[in-house]
Amino acid sequence: MGQAIRLSSEEAIMESAISLLSQNRHATMSEIAVNAGVGRATLHRHFKNREELIRELQARSIEETNAAVLALDDVHAPALDRLRNMFVAIIPLGDRYTFLKHEAANDETLRDAYHDELRWVGSLVKQLREEDVLAENVPRRWVVAQIDQLVWTAWSEVSVGRLAPAEAPDLAVRTLIEGLGVKS
Repeated sequence: MGQAIRLSSEEAIMESAISLLSQNRHATMSEIAVNAGVGRATLHRHFKNREELIRELQARSIEETNAAVLALDDVHAPALDRLRNMFVAIIPLGDRYTFLKHEAANDETLRDAYHDELRWVGSLVKQLREEDVLAENVPRRWVVAQIDQLVWTAWSEVSVGRLAPAEAPDLAVRTLIEGLGVKS
């Protein structure tokens, strides 16, 4: 039987924070330290305050999201497949990062990284239009905002158990492409 790999203190703190904050976004730094198996001094040696810890978690969520999407993205694939693959890649991360929806990104670097993600979505929207999947008369920013909101909605619905993770990508794509109305 293999020996368990011990996480570094910083990694243990971040994983503890993700775990606790995804269950209770008001979890305290003390609760995070106890759950991580470190003392408060160790916690504060790595993160001077809650804001710094949240900023690091936001950075990690962007890194993980980008890595997940890039791992499944095939720039030569049809746009609709790329859109679905984006949802397939991102939705499983919701259990880890849904709590961040309630946290402001006060760091300019994080805001820039998030806007880079949205620019990638914007280029996907352009491809969706070129392939006649989306209407040209809907502003690109509106479509990007809807895709972004569909990610958050899927994360929220999956995290509370109202939607199975395997169902969410197709539902998100269908909602974007077909809408919610009844066609006549």
